[in-house]
Amino acid sequence: MPKANSTALIAELEGAVKGGSPERRLQMLRQVTDLFLSDADRLNENQVGVFDDVLVLLMERMEARALAQLSTTLCSSQSAPREVVRQLAYHEEAAVAVPVLTKSTRLSEGDLIEIANLRGQQHLLAISNRSALSTGVTDVLLKRGDSNVSHALARNAGARFSESGYATLVDSSEKDSTLAETLGLRLDIPLKVLRELLAKAGAAVRVRLLKAAPPEMRAKIEDAIKSIVEQVAAPPIV
Repeated sequence: MPKANSTALIAELEGAVKGGSPERRLQMLRQVTDLFLSDADRLNENQVGVFDDVLVLLMERMEARALAQLSTTLCSSQSAPREVVRQLAYHEEAAVAVPVLTKSTRLSEGDLIEIANLRGQQHLLAISNRSALSTGVTDVLLKRGDSNVSHALARNAGARFSESGYATLVDSSEKDSTLAETLGLRLDIPLKVLRELLAKAGAAVRVRLLKAAPPEMRAKIEDAIKSIVEQVAAPPIV
């Protein structure tokens, strides 16, 4: 990190935050962000922590539009300042929170669960589109999310579901054929869940699933349908 540049910027910080114009604060936010990104790959966690403190201070009186731009700028950084990312992710304005909620690796599972419990559907949908999601997170998303969230999760190959999470999706898919087809094509769907899904689905959904299934899924779906048919055809136990 260029010491002279960073020292000069940090020396100006307190005055800019307390008495500077909005334009000056925004300029400094951009300067500090650019300085961080130029050296991000070479910084240790202590150095990142300095940028964290500086940026958090600059964010205090910043408009949502500037914070949204900061969120977009930092969302893909593997070493982005953690507290900055957390404050952006918890922000009530979806435009601010969505970029980091969707992409940032600097958010913990606990952060995601708390945000999913606190915020609205746009925040939940953003979390649903992350590249990887634990069962703890998807349980909350399925509990609080609307149909858009359920569809996003069913499409997300990196989402993992608990037994209760799968049960929620299967129940929702009973009145939503598109969700049923999306869920039925997941490569990781347990056979038991697939059977439950297909048992509740109509014949048309089963046909479409077979038609759309990749080769590695077709046999699994055929076996599940066969099992259901045999179960229905079996004579009752007396």
